[in-house]
Amino acid sequence: MKKLLLLFLLIGGLATVGYGQIFTQNFSSSTVVSDYVDATNGYVANKFTAISSLTNSPSSVSGGRLTFSKTGNSASYLSQIKDMGATVLIVSFDFSVSGQSAAGTSAVVFNVGSAFGNNSTAYTGSTGGNSRFAINFAATSGEFTVRDIVNTTNSTNTYSGNQTITFVVNNKAVGISYDSPTGNKESLPAYTWDLWVGNTREFNDVAVENSNNALNNFKISAQSSAPNCTMSFDNFVIKDQMEPTVLPVALNAFKAKANLQQVDLTWNTAAETNNARFEILRSADGKTFNKIDEVSGAGTNTENRSYAYTDQNPLPGVNYYKLKQVDFDGQYSFSEVEAVKSNVAASNFKVAANKQNGTVKLTVYAANNGKATFKIYDLNGRKLAEQELNLSKGYSNVSVPFNGGNGLLIASLTTPTETLTQKFIQ
Repeated sequence: MKKLLLLFLLIGGLATVGYGQIFTQNFSSSTVVSDYVDATNGYVANKFTAISSLTNSPSSVSGGRLTFSKTGNSASYLSQIKDMGATVLIVSFDFSVSGQSAAGTSAVVFNVGSAFGNNSTAYTGSTGGNSRFAINFAATSGEFTVRDIVNTTNSTNTYSGNQTITFVVNNKAVGISYDSPTGNKESLPAYTWDLWVGNTREFNDVAVENSNNALNNFKISAQSSAPNCTMSFDNFVIKDQMEPTVLPVALNAFKAKANLQQVDLTWNTAAETNNARFEILRSADGKTFNKIDEVSGAGTNTENRSYAYTDQNPLPGVNYYKLKQVDFDGQYSFSEVEAVKSNVAASNFKVAANKQNGTVKLTVYAANNGKATFKIYDLNGRKLAEQELNLSKGYSNVSVPFNGGNGLLIASLTTPTETLTQKFIQ
């Protein structure tokens, strides 16, 4: 259970997370399709609100599976439009396709959102959809891929036979963790989704299409333009997040301050329970954050505690920082973002001499890929060493042989756009 009182500006809440099963269906109780439909009660009765059975795409139940046999220009669908009122959904089901007459992009679309109808309409973010993905049919019978529709990206892998598809959607303002198909606990940031096929996560932390549309309904629809085929579904399980225990989090005093060529971060806590660590996240644009390091938490602590971290290699210009606080049980939350302009030039370097190894070590930040010339001079201007360098954009470490003079020396780094100098002691 999380009970971390971080002193930041924003007052918020952290939640312990559990999941409750709200819908399950394995099509084993009857071979009559209508026995799995309850237009009024839907998921409450462990049934769909509609399952289509049209002339060119009739549905049937056989061998404990729901099957659609598409033979012409006709859509098919199964829907559950009784409001579930969820903020987090984990939906899994088995899927297979066979006998497709051709390849088909987004042949089957899975939607979650609000205000759906019992029809084959595939909803977008502007028409009630929260999140969606698709199944593409391959040209080879029995094979398929999955697709992130909004970002027009297909899965790396192609699948065949019966596969379990798991769709995890977090429509909360805080991150969550969940038990993945592999049995490991995975993190999912606010307003994002993951998609698994079997034990393979094909899409990770994809932004929901419209978080204003609640996770009330779901629908699977095969488009009328999809190739003729036989599609089978089974073992539907839907879980939502159980009512969480909300604990207070008072957020204040997360600070970022430029200090020479570094950036100092400071924060403190009033009390901690089960606090494993703080992950330090940094971004160049305030949108895409990457972990640069972590600081251990105090576990359980009832006293005020101060933390500090120094970013030794900040980016040129404005750096954006935030903290990801992680519990031992995998639950986490984020601080507010703190922005600071560093004192780092577009390109920069640091020099550290090592007499025993006969080298000087450079830590170089290059604004772009390219060549550079490194030189060492004494205070009289006499050149003691010179070496050409091939630099990659970003930070890199380079060792340059040097057994020259002692005392205070001057190093210079010349790129196509600038020359930088730094004094160091050998």
